[in-house]
Amino acid sequence: MRKMSKTINVGIIGAGIVGERVIKALQKHERGNILGVFDVNEERSKYICGQYHLEAVKDYKELLNNQEIDVVYLAVPPKYHHSIALEIIKANKHIICEKPLANSISEAKEMLEAAEKQGVVHAMNFPTVYTPAFKRMKALLDEGFLGTTRRIELKAYFPQWPRPWQQTDWIGSREQGGFVREVFTHFVQMIGMVLGEIVDIDTNIEYPEDSLACETGIIATAALKNGTPILFNGFSDVAIQESLALTLYGTEGTISMENWRELWTSSKGEARKRLELEETDHLLELIDEVFKAIEKKEASIITFEAGYHAQIVIEELLARQ
Repeated sequence: MRKMSKTINVGIIGAGIVGERVIKALQKHERGNILGVFDVNEERSKYICGQYHLEAVKDYKELLNNQEIDVVYLAVPPKYHHSIALEIIKANKHIICEKPLANSISEAKEMLEAAEKQGVVHAMNFPTVYTPAFKRMKALLDEGFLGTTRRIELKAYFPQWPRPWQQTDWIGSREQGGFVREVFTHFVQMIGMVLGEIVDIDTNIEYPEDSLACETGIIATAALKNGTPILFNGFSDVAIQESLALTLYGTEGTISMENWRELWTSSKGEARKRLELEETDHLLELIDEVFKAIEKKEASIITFEAGYHAQIVIEELLARQ
């Protein structure tokens, strides 16, 4: 990473598990400077600020009113993205937002339009696109490794949901959580980025008797605009080890991105093999790209536009409009 001199000042709204990961990455970045942290859970805020030697604020509006802050990282539950993001944008701050972008298609659209009108940098925390696995997959696609793409399949199996490390009420709620929103959104964005728009969604989603609880299973079909079929297959609360795989099947080769960081390929007449990939800090790279965009330099960021298009697909998968 090349040396740059200008410090980028950051405000943090939401210091949960993922927020803590971003805080760690910001502190590793040579130019990242966190000026304040807000979390609605005062105990969590106190812990995070003590652990990472940061300043806690009692109201997130303090961060928006701080003229020294360049960019705000928003990591609250999806239900609150819309209202707080609009305040951040109105305050003329650049923004990094957690996924999914919002809690509805209309909210996502309004956030996108507001950010574009204000002219601020608007980025999504879709860090998987910065991993060596995704980059290599994209390179193989560009080289024509698949031949003609025959099918795309996303498989996601969870022994329990929410997972043991994310035991918060909203992640298990039908209103805001579930693995379709929390996990499928990443892969929907990646499919859109390298293969094109997802259309013609037909979903069969399983919900438990508890009307407040999130989905427990999904089998859905869709297609790319060129007609290539897509299969979404996921469920939770089953006797199986957690398993994630985005597999692209082609006439000449198959590529499978598994468990976020693994990449497996196979060609006609050859055994399936796992590719060796160099480990990198993908969150650090995401932050570096956002900082470059803030300085009006060429940058690779996932904007609210991609988040909006992913939101459309996710809501249709959940049979919500």
